[in-house]
Amino acid sequence: MNQMVAQSLEGVGLPSLAVLIASAVCFVVFREHPWLRAIGIGLILTGGTIWAYLLAFGGFAFPPRESHQWIPYLAGVVALVGCFQGLRLGRQVTNLALSLGMALIFYWSKVPGDPLALVWIAVLTIALFISTILLQKVIEDRCSGAELALGLAFSAGAGGIAIFLGGSAVLGQISGSLGAILGVIAILSFFFNTTVGAILPLIYVFIFGCLLLSACLFAQLHWLTATLLWVAPWALILGQRSDHPRISRRATALLIRMIGVFALVAIALGSAFLLTPPNSEL
Repeated sequence: MNQMVAQSLEGVGLPSLAVLIASAVCFVVFREHPWLRAIGIGLILTGGTIWAYLLAFGGFAFPPRESHQWIPYLAGVVALVGCFQGLRLGRQVTNLALSLGMALIFYWSKVPGDPLALVWIAVLTIALFISTILLQKVIEDRCSGAELALGLAFSAGAGGIAIFLGGSAVLGQISGSLGAILGVIAILSFFFNTTVGAILPLIYVFIFGCLLLSACLFAQLHWLTATLLWVAPWALILGQRSDHPRISRRATALLIRMIGVFALVAIALGSAFLLTPPNSEL
């Protein structure tokens, strides 16, 4: 038990520390260059996530045969696609292609024996595509970098707890690492009073989505819990961003904006405790 706890702390702490250092440099160097900063933050988030995956699983699997084995490859592809969305040319087309690709990862192998899987492919594609539109729209119009990153961090961090309760300690560790990494970026974004760019939520959608789906299909995470965690950051649609130069004003605005996210995350964790089968192996 002590060894498992130590491994979990290492799996969360080391990537977060590396992201803290790299992100601080990125915020300083690209303070006046929002798009270069967005690319840097996106690549740093990707690197941290892949490192967290390596610490959890010990290496890559090629070719990937299980859904979770796609996580590092998916992170890399989404980050590269995000880097080329700066001019917003083809953004929705590439987001739709990524959404369809991820849906095929989970359900294509089931199509020959179960034609209904085509319906699930369509539903998942639409859900992911709508999520990319909502979060990338939120970041452009309504959220500061700290507000968006912190909302995503709470959802992913709570996802780590819920997935662990659902029977997968390893996937829970990766989700917890994702939450910690996003939390580090949120803290830096708050003190630098800058945005984080549209690449970060794009990566979040597909990595966290992959973790939740894997936990629902192959562990015992309840669909209700996963849905609540998925929609929690959408609460940031309410209200307006605050870029006030005074830290106290920004902190107050940040806490107010987080109320909806906190509420949905709390309900999700409550459902995780109530709906987890008593014989789950943790």
